Amino acid sequence: MVKHSSSSSSEGDALLVDEKKRKRMLSNRESARRSRKRREEHIKDLNSQITFFRNNNREIAKKVNSISQKFMAVESENQRLLRVRDELTKRLESLEIVSSYVCGNPEDLPQYNSQPWILSNKSVPLMASVGTFRF
Repeated sequence: MVKHSSSSSSEGDALLVDEKKRKRMLSNRESARRSRKRREEHIKDLNSQITFFRNNNREIAKKVNSISQKFMAVESENQRLLRVRDELTKRLESLEIVSSYVCGNPEDLPQYNSQPWILSNKSVPLMASVGTFRF
């Protein structure tokens, strides 16, 4: 009968071990389920971030494109104005040469500011009539 009691205690131990395995297995399943759920939520968050950053990137690209076009327009206008300045400077120099022949004495010629964007200390009024400038 001792064998029987040791047999029943070993059966009890086996049942206890089986119960622990079953609880551990259930706990592992629940843990895996929670882990899968966290991973799915993380993937959803990452997909949301991807969408946000793609939209943000598109907006930034539009702004860069717009600014680049404006820059090119300003640069083109700047180049045009530089050409006009150079042409007007040449015309003024030519007029001075002609005027020096006509007037005879270059000191008698009125002085002009070759760099009108730099203001001088004295203020000179600018006067022109309707037909003064013809191109």
